[in-house]
Amino acid sequence: MIALAVLAAVAIGGAVPEPSVPVPPPGVARDRAVAALRSRAVTAVPGSSEAARVAAGMERIGAACLAENDLARASELLSEAYTLDEDNGLVLAELTLCYLRADDDASARFYLRRTEERAVHAPPEAYAVLGDVYLGLHRLDDAVFAWEECVRLGGTDPAVLERLARARDELAVSRGQRSRRFDHFVIYADPDVEERAVETVGTELEAAYARQTELFGTRLTSPQVVVLYAGRAYFALASVPDWSSGFYDGKIRVSVDSGAPGPGPIAVLRHELAHALLRAAGTRFPAWFHEGIAQWCEGRRLPVRDVRGAIAPVPASSSRDLDRLLASRRSRSAVRAGYAQALSLIEFLVATRGIGAIACLVDDVAVRGSAFGDALEGEAGITEVELFGRWRRWAGV
Repeated sequence: MIALAVLAAVAIGGAVPEPSVPVPPPGVARDRAVAALRSRAVTAVPGSSEAARVAAGMERIGAACLAENDLARASELLSEAYTLDEDNGLVLAELTLCYLRADDDASARFYLRRTEERAVHAPPEAYAVLGDVYLGLHRLDDAVFAWEECVRLGGTDPAVLERLARARDELAVSRGQRSRRFDHFVIYADPDVEERAVETVGTELEAAYARQTELFGTRLTSPQVVVLYAGRAYFALASVPDWSSGFYDGKIRVSVDSGAPGPGPIAVLRHELAHALLRAAGTRFPAWFHEGIAQWCEGRRLPVRDVRGAIAPVPASSSRDLDRLLASRRSRSAVRAGYAQALSLIEFLVATRGIGAIACLVDDVAVRGSAFGDALEGEAGITEVELFGRWRRWAGV
């Protein structure tokens, strides 16, 4: 945090950027915008005002690619922007986050050092991105400091303010945590969680990861952070319902006993890992698909004969209604009915189209960029409306 404090003390300056223009969506228009910027870059002298303006344009498109998880294109454009304007703090921060997500630790460390020690252009947005970097590294003190600097410099993004509040809460209950690295996971554990519990969790997660990556056809781009809590202090701060012993918010967070965790916590870990893998594949999956698949991966099953009782009083009639029910958390019974219906929909797809249909759906959305409804029609031959109708007949509800 000392290096970051030095950055905070550096004067803010630099060339005045061009007025911000909307970033074209992926496709021909964006390619043309990139080509135009590269044409200007040929004659721009690095460090000049013109170079800074071109770099700012490339940064905006690179940031959009980063938000879309197109890490290869993001790193390409942000690297070109860095070549033109090495003191652009926002570009440096975004390059760090890009390489961190791509699991390129050496490059992430390189750009993080440059951001902390050499940047002279540090707008609030740069500190917002740095907070995300530090949070991904589970460096909570630094994340809080970076987001506080973002606010001090005039940043007002509600999402940043929310992340700052949550990081402060997490920091308050995470003192003394230790960490251990496995092949695909970094596990942080409260002092009261015994080492044998950490070992069991790591072993079970690695086994679940092998199974789920085969199912989804997708992999994590960087080690997944897992936090093991001895108790529910953080869950209370995060307003997690008392019936839930785990959740995923970019990190897998689970409450465990101090000794070797039993079947319940292990199932929760498998459930949250499925959320992490689907999130890595893209964000265009409906909530019911997330929750149905996560339950399937934890090992939960719902026989057809039990569906009617599990979803009482009435099932949701559409994807939108079911997503709304899952998000409402208005009562434990209502949420349980929503989860049961989500699981039953997945079981219907598996029963009628085979387990391979799940991998194909994920591939269509994640790799080919299809909307979920289009992927469903392509792989299962039915619309979302037809899915709900056929499921009701299959389940007898």
